[in-house]
Amino acid sequence: MKNTRQHIILVSVDTLRADCIQASPRANAFRDKYKIHIPLKTNPLDKVLKAGTYYNNCFSAAPYTSASHAAYFTGLWPRHNGIYEFFNRKLIASTIFEHAKNQGYITIFQTDFPVILGKYLGFTTGIDHFFIEDERRAYQTLLKNRQNKTISFFHFAGVHYPYGFHTLKFGGGDYLRKVKFLEKKYNVPRLEMRKLDDVLDETFRDAKDTELLLRYKYIVQKLYAEAKYDDLFELYVEGINYFMEHRFKQFIKRTIDFVDQENASLFLFADHGEEWDVYSEGHHNSLSDNVLRVPLVVYGKDIPPRIENKLVRSIDVAPTIMELLPKASRKIKMDGRPLDIFHGRGSSKKIYALAQVWMSIATKRQIAAYQQTTMKKGKATKPLNTYLFAEVIRTSDEKLALYYNKKGSVLKEEKVVNRKEFRSANILKLKKILKDYNATRRKKNRRLPSIEAKIRSELINLGYNI
Repeated sequence: MKNTRQHIILVSVDTLRADCIQASPRANAFRDKYKIHIPLKTNPLDKVLKAGTYYNNCFSAAPYTSASHAAYFTGLWPRHNGIYEFFNRKLIASTIFEHAKNQGYITIFQTDFPVILGKYLGFTTGIDHFFIEDERRAYQTLLKNRQNKTISFFHFAGVHYPYGFHTLKFGGGDYLRKVKFLEKKYNVPRLEMRKLDDVLDETFRDAKDTELLLRYKYIVQKLYAEAKYDDLFELYVEGINYFMEHRFKQFIKRTIDFVDQENASLFLFADHGEEWDVYSEGHHNSLSDNVLRVPLVVYGKDIPPRIENKLVRSIDVAPTIMELLPKASRKIKMDGRPLDIFHGRGSSKKIYALAQVWMSIATKRQIAAYQQTTMKKGKATKPLNTYLFAEVIRTSDEKLALYYNKKGSVLKEEKVVNRKEFRSANILKLKKILKDYNATRRKKNRRLPSIEAKIRSELINLGYNI
């Protein structure tokens, strides 16, 4: 096939907002809200964004890492692929790595978050080479297999808090000095473990590294309690700059060189963004546009440099990658639609994007204990009880957000309509799509055509040509 790629590379920069890349059309939009003065220094990302197709209006399917990545990898909405919570259930759908492996590709997977992007939730199925916090070895494995067909994933948590550092391995003395400086600046007492509820972790740490992370979280907790949102966002931007300079710069340069020399394509994206205000404590349970709108850039031979402003979704990445494989099987059904990365033609078909937040009745400490139990057993245990806390659905013209109590009753409803003529019937149909979506139950590797057909019908009734 003309557009078959021998090498497919996915790069995820965890927690990177769409307006926190200097070359993005949205660059520095956060300054309208946050009073910070340090500049963005994202040169390592700017080159690839300018040289590739950048999707300026891409929305993630979830505001937390596990569910967001599962949607990227399967091309299915969270309720359809099995992972719609933070850490509670395993994948029940095949990923692009499994599909590619079936076509002879060698699969490489590097993650900074092995707890939530590892074997416990089913992310290692079909992976030949799995690496933890070691992009150098993962990249060397890619180079050793340059004569073969490969699909690689590189996940970086350097933009996630502790902003810029991730662990002592990458932050070293700078990380330790930063924590001490912040504790002194904000008069934060040394951590008292019993006062910190958020002891969740996404990777494996020794005692020293764990203590440092919890001290950082304690600082964040104090700043949030005092509504110091500007200070928190400044820490976030400082972290972006530090990560770009100290870890990401050399990696992305080598990766771009590899793509330029080989028959390869690069997909670079984020799982979610970050937002600090009275309604959003970072990202985990937020439906803010600044959390759900994520950067997505596709780079490689024959992919034109351009800005695409139409609505796209994280679930559209997997079907796009499927079309780069030698056998782009249409029999593998996905919720997403392939992006036209080669011709730059905008589609007239209208689509919707959705995202949900599921809350557990357990505390963060109890969730952490559940997490530890799962890790000891090596597999997911009986899921914790959760409930749908909030959900949002949008088209290019409308957005509807709903918030619920534990019993499922609507607490708040938010509507945004961009059209001059307001049509309440459209909002009602969006509610119906959400209702049908929440009624779905997906068995492993099986499609629910009746539900999909119903949602398709509702979109047609909204006036969209699909």
